[in-house]
Amino acid sequence: MADTRLIEEARRILADVTPLSFDCGTLCGHLCCQDFAPNVGVYLIPGELPLYDGSEDWMTFDFHSTEIYEFAPSWEHHGQVPFMKCHKLCDRKKRPFECRTYPLMPFLNDAGQLNLCYAPWAEGVCPLTERYTLEQLQPGFLAAARQAWSVLIQDPEMLDHVRWLTEQLKAWRELPHTEPESEE
Repeated sequence: MADTRLIEEARRILADVTPLSFDCGTLCGHLCCQDFAPNVGVYLIPGELPLYDGSEDWMTFDFHSTEIYEFAPSWEHHGQVPFMKCHKLCDRKKRPFECRTYPLMPFLNDAGQLNLCYAPWAEGVCPLTERYTLEQLQPGFLAAARQAWSVLIQDPEMLDHVRWLTEQLKAWRELPHTEPESEE
């Protein structure tokens, strides 16, 4: 399980930064922060669940089996991973780590260096992926996201997770992405 102190530090780094100079949720009606479709949510990273005390009325948890769902190999010994589903806007001080970096995901380049890109699963959900290049996001947000992930990957389990995400990203990029055929 990831060290809770590292998780708290990574969350602290991201506490006061946002992707844009204004509330990006105004672009989509805070779509990623609510129950916009069945079974939509975010996974907590191992070690993050103890940071919630059950008083949060804005979300619920499901627990997804590592035997049924695909996770980084080092997560399999947990047996299940908490999956948070939000029902209304959260207390921003308590939002999960993954929400603090959304719509970004970490990956390792060929030299093994940590980088960030838009998460493929954010496409079609988050308007940032279609309207802004990474360079157009707030530099402080990008720097904080990179720094927070750098803190987390000090933990071997989180480094394994980023390696796994990197492989997922490579596989996704190799898939053919075609436009739907137009009807004539």
